[in-house]
Amino acid sequence: ILDSLVRTILSQNTTDKTSAVAFARLKEGLPTWSQVLDAPEGVAEDLVRCGGLAEVKMERVRAILRDDRVRTDGEPSLEWLHERDDDEVKRVLTSFKGVGPKTVACVMMFTMGRAEFPVDTHVLHIAKKLNWLPADASREQAYEHLNRRVPNECKLDLHILLVEHGKCCAKCAKNGK
Repeated sequence: ILDSLVRTILSQNTTDKTSAVAFARLKEGLPTWSQVLDAPEGVAEDLVRCGGLAEVKMERVRAILRDDRVRTDGEPSLEWLHERDDDEVKRVLTSFKGVGPKTVACVMMFTMGRAEFPVDTHVLHIAKKLNWLPADASREQAYEHLNRRVPNECKLDLHILLVEHGKCCAKCAKNGK
C-alpha cells in the first residue's frame, strides 16, 4: 500500500510515464522506505525531479513515512490497512497532507482491490461531456456523485476506459490535447 501511495503522490501534476520514471528512479536509488528517510537532504528529490514538484512531493512522502501509523518495528508499512474497512482506510489516507480523494481512490481500487471510482482530469471532463455531472461540478463533487452511482462491478473497467479514451480521443480530451 505504501508503494502505491507514494507512486500516486508522484503522479500528481505530471504524466503517467514521467511519474513511473520518477518512482523507478526513487526505488533504484533508495530501495527501502527507511533509506528514503535516512537519505541526506536533496538525494530523494534529485531522484524524482523528472516528475516535477520534487521538493513538495518528497516533503509529503517523508511526513507520511515519519507518521506513527506507518512506523513499525521494521520497515515503514501501511499493509495493516488491508484489514480495515473502506471508511477507516479513507480516514487514514486523507489525513496525510497532499492525499485527497483521487489518490485514496486510486490506492484503494488498484492496490487494495476495493470498489472505488477515482476521478482524474479525463474522467471529470468526459463525465461532464456526457452530462453525467453538472458542468460546474468540482472533482470532489464528481467523485462523490460517480462513486455512489457507478455500479461496483463496473468501476475499475469504466475508470480505465475513460482515462484511456481521454488520452487518445482529441475530441474528448480536455482542451483538445
